[in-house]
Amino acid sequence: MLKNLTNKDNSNVVNLLIGRIGTNIADSLFYMAILWYFKSHFHSPILLSLIFIADSTIDMLSFTLGPIIDRSNIKKSLQVVTIIQAILSLIIVPLFNDQNLHILAIILLIIVYILSTIGSTLIYPAEDKILPIIVKKEKLTKINGIFQMSSQTLDLFLDAGATILITYLSIKNTIIISSLIFAFALLFYARLNFKVQVLSASKEKSTYLKALITGWQALKKEREILILILPFALTNLFYGISSVGLPYFATQFLNKSAISYGSLELASSIGGLLGSIVVQRFYVKDNKLRLLIVICLMFSGLSIVLETIIASISPILILLFALSSTLWISIMNINFKVLVQESFSPHLLGRINTINSSIVNCMIPIGSFLGGIIVKNFGAIPAISLEGIAQVITAFFYLIIFMKAKH
Repeated sequence: MLKNLTNKDNSNVVNLLIGRIGTNIADSLFYMAILWYFKSHFHSPILLSLIFIADSTIDMLSFTLGPIIDRSNIKKSLQVVTIIQAILSLIIVPLFNDQNLHILAIILLIIVYILSTIGSTLIYPAEDKILPIIVKKEKLTKINGIFQMSSQTLDLFLDAGATILITYLSIKNTIIISSLIFAFALLFYARLNFKVQVLSASKEKSTYLKALITGWQALKKEREILILILPFALTNLFYGISSVGLPYFATQFLNKSAISYGSLELASSIGGLLGSIVVQRFYVKDNKLRLLIVICLMFSGLSIVLETIIASISPILILLFALSSTLWISIMNINFKVLVQESFSPHLLGRINTINSSIVNCMIPIGSFLGGIIVKNFGAIPAISLEGIAQVITAFFYLIIFMKAKH
C-alpha cells in the first residue's frame, strides 16, 4: 500500500501526508518546549495546568471553527495557517534569553501558544475533510491507517528527540527548529492540486450561525454516532487530570530529566503506531464496532491502572503499559474516524469533525484545572490512575447500553 502511494495519481495523498507529518512534528516540538519550560522554570502544577487548560479549551470550542473550515479555500487555509505558526514560533524565541520572565512576557508566551494551537485546530479537521475527496471509499481505512502510522513512526524519533533537543540544545533552539519544520510542511501544502471548489461550501447560501446549526442538526440525525461520542466527554475529564500528572509521574519513577517524559511519550507513540498497523487489517461496523469500543476501552483502562500499580517496582513495565493503552485507543479512534468520514457529506465534515472534537473535549479544561490541584496535594499516581478507572467504567457503561439496545 505504501508503494502505491508513490503513483502519480496519488500525488495529493503524498503531499498531504508529508505536510501533515511536518505539521505534527512542529506542533509537538513547540508543545514539548513550552510544556517543559513551564514545568522546569516555575515548578508549579497549577501553572503547568494552564497549558493543558488552554489546549483543551480550544478543542472544546473547536465547533466554532467548523463553518470556517467548510467555507474556506482548503489549500490556501493550510498554507496561511502554517505560515502564521512558523512566525509565531520565531516571535517568542527572544523570550527564552531571559531566565526571569516578566509577567507580561509569560502572558505573551501563553497567548502565542494559544494562537498556534488554534491554527492546528483548523489544520487537522481540514486535512480530514480532504481525504474522502481524494481517496476512494474502499481505501479510506487503509489511508487513514497509513496517515496515523506515518505520523506515529516519526513520533517515535520525535518524542525522544524533542527531549534530547531540549536537554542539550535548549528550549530556545527547539522552538527555532519547530519554526523551520512548519516551513517544510508549507512546501508540501503548496504542492497540493485538487479542485478547491469541490471542497468548498461557499455555494451554501447561509449565515455563519445557520451553517453552524446545520452541522449540529446533521450530527443529531446520526444517533448511533452521537451515542458513541457523548460518554467520552466525561471520560476525558479524567484525561485532563492525568495529563497534568504525567510529567511529574515520569520524573518521579523514570528519570529526573526531560528525557523521562519523552520516554513515556515514546512508548505511547509506539503503541499508537502498532494500533495504526493493526487497524489496516480490518474495519468493523455496527454491532462489531460497539464491541470493539468496549474491548479497546477496557484494555486501555486496565493498562493505565496497572501502570500506576507497578510504578515503584519496574520502570520497564510502566513503558509497556503506556504502550498497551495507546495501542487500544488508536485502533478504536481510527475506526471511528472512518465511520464519520463515510457517514457525512464532505461539505459538512469540517463542522462535524470540530463538533465531535468539542463534545469529546468539553470536560478536559475542568480536568486540567483539577489535575493541578490533585497533583499538588496528592501526587501524580492518583491523577494517572483516575483516567484508567474512568475508562474501565465507561467500557462497562457502553456494554450495558449496547446490550439493552439489542432487546
